[in-house]
Amino acid sequence: MRQGFALFLLAAAAGWLFADSSAESPQLLLTAQRTRRLKRDRDRQTPRWQALEARVQSAPDSPERGFELALYYAATQDEARGKEAIAWALAHPCNRRQVALVLDWCSGLVSEEERGKLKAAACPANSVRDAKAFRDEAFLKLINREDIAPLVEESKKSLIPALASGGFQDAAELYAACEFFSVARTAARVDLREEDRQFFSQLPAELLLGLKPAQLDRPDANVHLASLALIGLDPNLASSQFLQGWAISGRQTIREGSGVAYEMLWADPYLPGVGYQNLDPWVYDSHGRLFARSDWETNSCYIRITAQGVEEENCPPHWRDSPAQFGKLTLIPVTDQCVELPRLKPDGSAILWRLKPGQKLSYGTDKKQKLSGQADSAGLWLAGSNVQGKICQAR
Repeated sequence: MRQGFALFLLAAAAGWLFADSSAESPQLLLTAQRTRRLKRDRDRQTPRWQALEARVQSAPDSPERGFELALYYAATQDEARGKEAIAWALAHPCNRRQVALVLDWCSGLVSEEERGKLKAAACPANSVRDAKAFRDEAFLKLINREDIAPLVEESKKSLIPALASGGFQDAAELYAACEFFSVARTAARVDLREEDRQFFSQLPAELLLGLKPAQLDRPDANVHLASLALIGLDPNLASSQFLQGWAISGRQTIREGSGVAYEMLWADPYLPGVGYQNLDPWVYDSHGRLFARSDWETNSCYIRITAQGVEEENCPPHWRDSPAQFGKLTLIPVTDQCVELPRLKPDGSAILWRLKPGQKLSYGTDKKQKLSGQADSAGLWLAGSNVQGKICQAR
């Protein structure tokens, strides 16, 4: 009898725990650590908090009003602002992202009748399967206690390849993807970056080096916010720390307009960052992209080489015709059948370019071996550290 009663108590406790877990809020974006930071900034009246507070008080017609009010409520528990957020959601039932955030962050104030009205709203389906569509659908499914695992699996086949093949250069798309990745990890226990570990591990550096010289000090607000959200996915990543050193700069802080709530949500000044000027100024990935600059000055020679062609700014005349230096990278044009690999800087790298896409190569190694390689879709080939002597195009 005692044993049966003990088992009953254990089962009841387990049931209570699982029931409580399924009802937990918030589950969208606001981790416990992020919520503590919001409240800390409110208590300290930081410039970012003051900007959000001013926005809430002065912009009743903001297109981001539901998001702004819900975030304000999450930090203050100001019931009047929370109810105002709910009223906004009821008036804009088809703004999926903001409605979901209001329902999640202000859940204790939402009545069953209000929740039912929002769930029953007849909103047009989104036929485009981009990051925004995945994000919005995941948000609503989670709010309605539905499983997002099938959606996460679908994203592996379409969203992840699209981002890796160049979609990340659309800042709005990258931002939406970061929000989707965030909920996939917390709700489905899936880190979607594992689908292309190499690409995502260097994406923060690629995003930074993809900025043209003039954009370093005056980035587009969408790029700035996408950078903050990307850092939030994995702030301990080495490339994230360089991006953090750039993105957290005071001159970039959004102090007015619809970006202040996003700034408040994602910018974490308590995270360590590394001065981006310490990042070797080039990045290459196996998808056939090279971003490089001669240094971090605004007048530096900047290049972008992809399968779509070559872009350049501030580069000297005829730079394409001879080896060019970008930090520790030596970029070598292939203008003859064979090229001689020059002596590189310590820890230096070499990339051959102006090859045909898929061009096969033969080369020797420091162990006197004869090996072969192949150019990528942009006609680039990264020489391994063991490569020595001549590198020749296969006939």
